[in-house]
Amino acid sequence: MAVQNLATFKIIGKVALANDMDPNGSFYSFSQELEASEQMAQVDEELMATAGESNRVGLAIFGPETSQYWYGVQVPASFKVPTGWTSYQVPAGPAFVLAQERPQYLAQVGVNYKMDQVYDAAAKAEVKLPASLGHAQLPFFVEKMTFKTNLDELLSQTDAIYQSDEMEALED
Repeated sequence: MAVQNLATFKIIGKVALANDMDPNGSFYSFSQELEASEQMAQVDEELMATAGESNRVGLAIFGPETSQYWYGVQVPASFKVPTGWTSYQVPAGPAFVLAQERPQYLAQVGVNYKMDQVYDAAAKAEVKLPASLGHAQLPFFVEKMTFKTNLDELLSQTDAIYQSDEMEALED
């Protein structure tokens, strides 16, 4: 548990909106479609060959009126985006990072539950995070899991919320 300066990174994958959320607040069904795709297997194979490991990233981007959830893989900037997928460049910035002691792939756990864990750990560490990510200048929650062979054998798992000032809400 510490504030770290996260470097800019590229995520490739697909985007879900709030209506793609499962009843329990997770994006499990959405993520499983991507996991079963031929593209995911190819991305993993290429990363294993070049970096010796692969990963999964869940990225929630909040706005005042809406949010989106990305599910995919963190890749080098030059990595080719598979057909039907898209990419997003996450900016650098300070973030409170919570490393999970026992990494587990639990895509069926709701995003809000994971975020609450980070907020609770930050409060205990007396680290101030934006009260409303929808009004934060860096409105990001990132969960990342790394593995060498498959998601059942995770090497690491972190959850992070970016620290940034909140923008003033505009009134009508």
